[in-house]
Amino acid sequence: MAVAKPLAPFPPRTFLARHRQDELDALFATLPAPRKNELQGDYQGTLLGISGLSSLPGVIKSGLYRLLASWLNPWQGKHFDASNGANLWGLGTLQGAWGQYRIEDRQDSDALALDYDVEGNPALLRPILGEVRYFQDALYLARMRYRTRRGTRTLLYFTLQETR
Repeated sequence: MAVAKPLAPFPPRTFLARHRQDELDALFATLPAPRKNELQGDYQGTLLGISGLSSLPGVIKSGLYRLLASWLNPWQGKHFDASNGANLWGLGTLQGAWGQYRIEDRQDSDALALDYDVEGNPALLRPILGEVRYFQDALYLARMRYRTRRGTRTLLYFTLQETR
């Protein structure tokens, strides 16, 4: 079954980065989930929709997101391999993977889940739950959520684009 293309093409760094987190929440709810085996290999990540930044003036928020998209941010994206994955990190020639997750199709969500509650992760990472949905043409919109006893909260959104 092919994944429906929900939106006309938009440049993701301009279209998505201009939206508040509540607007990204609403958009995310409308997007289809990829299949578990659809994501394979390395995907470049771009941070956006960080909790707390929506209230900042646009010029400051835009500057912070440009900084996060530069070489100063060591998070580069994610690697997917069958039913597991890891975050890709690096500065210059120092490259590595850290923060493993299990890839799951969940009954309680229409998103593909990235569950960090896996052996080997430190306690701080284990409550993290990533969720991924298809946005457009090999581009995915994803969010990082944090689970506590009081509930689950979205901390940020990011895009994932396959690297070739």
